[in-house]
Amino acid sequence: MELPIRTPDSIGRRASYIVETKNLSYKLLSPCNEFSLLCCKNPRKAAKFILKDVNCEARPGEMTAIAGPSGAGKTTLLEILGGEISPRKVSGKVLVNGCSIHPEFFRRICGFVTQDDALFPLLSVEETLMYSALLRLSGGKKEAISRVKVLIKELGLDRVAGRYNKDDSCVRNLNNFGVKRLSCSNSHLEEIFILGERFCKNIFRTKQLFAARIMQALTAGLIIGTIFMNVRNDQRQIALQTRIGFFAFTLTFLLSSTTEGLPIFLQERRIFMRETTRGAYRVSSYVISNTIVFLPFLLMVGLLYTTPVYWLVGLRQNIDGFLYFALVVWMVVLMSNALTACFSALVPNFIMGTSIIAGLMGSFFLFSGYFISKENIPNYWIFMHYISLFKYPFECFMINEYGGKGGRRCLEQSHKWSNLLIMLAFVIGYRVLCFLILWCKCYRSRN
Repeated sequence: MELPIRTPDSIGRRASYIVETKNLSYKLLSPCNEFSLLCCKNPRKAAKFILKDVNCEARPGEMTAIAGPSGAGKTTLLEILGGEISPRKVSGKVLVNGCSIHPEFFRRICGFVTQDDALFPLLSVEETLMYSALLRLSGGKKEAISRVKVLIKELGLDRVAGRYNKDDSCVRNLNNFGVKRLSCSNSHLEEIFILGERFCKNIFRTKQLFAARIMQALTAGLIIGTIFMNVRNDQRQIALQTRIGFFAFTLTFLLSSTTEGLPIFLQERRIFMRETTRGAYRVSSYVISNTIVFLPFLLMVGLLYTTPVYWLVGLRQNIDGFLYFALVVWMVVLMSNALTACFSALVPNFIMGTSIIAGLMGSFFLFSGYFISKENIPNYWIFMHYISLFKYPFECFMINEYGGKGGRRCLEQSHKWSNLLIMLAFVIGYRVLCFLILWCKCYRSRN
């Protein structure tokens, strides 16, 4: 069924395209067909055709609707046209202006708007379109700005283009039709730009990730500092045990508090999957930009916690000790953030993510050496001691406070910097795992 409509003059001057299919077929193979050597019964079960010998045509300036009962293959046909289904599984031809197309190229230039809308809730309409243009247009920022202005006018989004409500998402200021138009416009903008600015805006506008985290770090530093400030500055066993307890609690607080970013990562993952399947940017660009943006933010969090707590507790009274303590705290929150990013790429939802991360953190704390020494851990569990995120920063705190010539105890300092390198390796390792998981998900969705 076709509903011919007139297009605006601005659209009419653009290049026009005719999309058509010829003898298009798509079938689902049964497991016995795909792995016939492993099947003992019915090895040649007939495949099920979702589409068979479909011929259709969509002309420029017309709105074409596909009608049919549930299960007729409407969505499958659109997914094939949009490049969402691998061409290796499809027979027949998809032509644009009578010419065959390369699937990877066509995925970048075409748009596929799904029923559920995946948009950043803390970006305005204009910002959403602008970042999409910068990511997918090759003409630079000036061309992106001009294209976005024209597109906003054509879609009738002028009144809400710059609207942003700090207490709610800008998308909620649109009606359902407006959201669909915004999603549709996103799908027709092209090419590459850096993702860092978009990450920064989302961090600063997400209260539970920025403002609340800043206040949490500063408040916790002051409260914990006042709790432990009465510990006597001497060599007695009680003071030593109290400081060790302070180090253990600090690590527990720092490693558990960064998991609050899990909902943000999960929300971004939906948008990331759609953008990368359209070829807007590479998976590596997303992971690297996300990592770089969090470096200064988590450094600020670490300093806001370290500054009051270090001097209130009365730890090693020199600037070198303070800077090393702050560096260790920074590495701890980076490790926790990398772990959260890794599992946000893996888990299907928030509940499973928090359950897995909480279980891992509890296991890491148990095998850190605080409750049971390394010598008393059974051999079949000793690997947990070495992969514990608590072990290495805990040793760093102890060496910083009681090691060296200026320390109160003559502890071995050979692991002072090697422990930091191991913590850095954890950060890089979890980020690499995050990249591999996201890359596999994108590869699987494309195929």
